[in-house]
Amino acid sequence: MEKLTLSALQHRLHIVGFDGWDGVSEVDVYRGDPHCYALFMRSILCGFPGVAALLMRRYPWFVIEGNDCSLASSVFRMLSQEYGYKPPITALQFRVAKYAAAKMRICIELFDLLKRSDVRENGGRVSSRSKVSRDIALPRHPHGTSEENVETLLVARLRSLDARRKSLNNLPRG
Repeated sequence: MEKLTLSALQHRLHIVGFDGWDGVSEVDVYRGDPHCYALFMRSILCGFPGVAALLMRRYPWFVIEGNDCSLASSVFRMLSQEYGYKPPITALQFRVAKYAAAKMRICIELFDLLKRSDVRENGGRVSSRSKVSRDIALPRHPHGTSEENVETLLVARLRSLDARRKSLNNLPRG
């Protein structure tokens, strides 16, 4: 059962362009590691930048870039207030390395609800990912990288994160 749920989650993460599988092990996913699922939630939220920006304007307490616990608390609260979805676990339970199946279902529901909102916002068509979302992904590189190449990639990643932070800071909040 969990393998099917993980497969559905992997499919949705692929759609939003999640490419952080090098930093996530299957053991962490099945164990319910909170950092792993917070990473998934951030990727899903960044995959729908228009909806995420709208939610950030609507709810001043909505946090994407905070620590993992703050992210879980604000996502759970947003799901409840915006969509009427009650997650099967609490934010405190999210902090524990358990409840993997429930965390997978929450990520899948988050994706599905944001996708429906995105379609509604764009008049029946799904928008392509914006520049902000594309800047998140690490550049593709061959497996035989040297330390200098890794340093270059990390510097590029830091620049893209800084650019993303600046663009999110420039969004008007209501």
